[in-house]
Amino acid sequence: MKGLNYSSILTYSYEKSQEDMKRILEFDGLTNWQQNDDCKIVEYKIDHSMQITLSLLLYLQESKFIRLTIAQNIQLCLDILQKYQELKKQNIQHNYLSSDRILINLTDIKHQITIMPERLLYTIHFVGYDCPFYEKENYKNSKKNDDQSIKEIIISITQLIRNKELKSKEKGKQLITDQRKREQKEKEFNQKYPDLVNIFKTLMDEGIFKSFDKFIEASQIIFEKYNNLNNKNQRLVGVDKSFTMLKSKRGRRIDNVKENLEWIQKQYYKDGQFYEFQQILQLTFPLIAKELKESRIYSDQKAPKNDKYINLKEDLSNNKEEFINQIINENKDEIMKDFKFELDLKLIKDDINSQLDNQLKILNYFLNDVKFSLINQDNIQQLDNILIRNSFLQIKNIQQHIQIQISELKQKIIQEVVITKLKIYVELQIMQVSEDML
Repeated sequence: MKGLNYSSILTYSYEKSQEDMKRILEFDGLTNWQQNDDCKIVEYKIDHSMQITLSLLLYLQESKFIRLTIAQNIQLCLDILQKYQELKKQNIQHNYLSSDRILINLTDIKHQITIMPERLLYTIHFVGYDCPFYEKENYKNSKKNDDQSIKEIIISITQLIRNKELKSKEKGKQLITDQRKREQKEKEFNQKYPDLVNIFKTLMDEGIFKSFDKFIEASQIIFEKYNNLNNKNQRLVGVDKSFTMLKSKRGRRIDNVKENLEWIQKQYYKDGQFYEFQQILQLTFPLIAKELKESRIYSDQKAPKNDKYINLKEDLSNNKEEFINQIINENKDEIMKDFKFELDLKLIKDDINSQLDNQLKILNYFLNDVKFSLINQDNIQQLDNILIRNSFLQIKNIQQHIQIQISELKQKIIQEVVITKLKIYVELQIMQVSEDML
């Protein structure tokens, strides 16, 4: 995004073999990843000046921070669908797709994302292949069919555009209780905005709700009808507004917002602290959007007090030694029941800690998105489809739930390492005794 020039890391686990995962990553086409097969994780380095997740792109549109044309959003759906179909031909299943795990990689620095619609040149990439949704209570069974995931993602994009374009225009219509008056109002509305009504009816009712092929067909019909064949103009002529730097107040604010973001980054970003900085950005984006909408003269927006997010980094490292001691005490008697020698606990713990530093890297998954550090359920509308709204999260603090997930995953990892190291230690001691007897 124009005005942002920092990097972050996305961390995902996998269960596949190293060779299978490498094949998938190489076919996907991103180059900024590292594969660690010892702890079975992939780390992606994300350049926020040129890359953005789909979930953030949609959030920024919904909050009216950035604007894309209807044509650009339709093309985005088509490109995501095409990516999925290419992977399917290679027998590659993602299994855990969501808008958080779709990356838009811009290929022309002259056309970065700004508050105005710019010509977009990009490639689509999926991240997080084979990685469960650890934020879910039953994450081991969180696998999803790619077909269904892609359909849900396209529907969510299309509904967001529809709401953005039509919701404000429909205001008051839903308040009419008289059926006859309501039908009359509906008729007047359809006559006033026939293009918008028909576009979304075509995309949804006659498109994605029926099949992927029907959605592709519907998109091409719309592009042809509104002089945007093959998305050449990235704009539906006569429907998408033509913003220009000279005529649009928002257009004249591009440099203001760029400088505002650069100032925020200079003030708050430190190398390696992308997670804390992204919390600050998430709080500041709506303030800038409001400033764009309401102010005649732009004023730089500063980050507000952070009272909606916590820093989960402490939870990632807390209680490690406590868990180690607990699991050793719970298992040593069973493992040692047939043996008389004493355990060298210091040696064992040193060995355990050396391996845990690597294995616990998977906990960095919870730093992938600041929504994992939301403090309360008032912010649940920001959670997209990853957290299920009708679950127990409605009555429990979201942040507390995430802390529980982190603690349980951490304990599981530590338990596996501790028990394995205890057994290896005992086996080595037996071998040593046997050698001494020879």
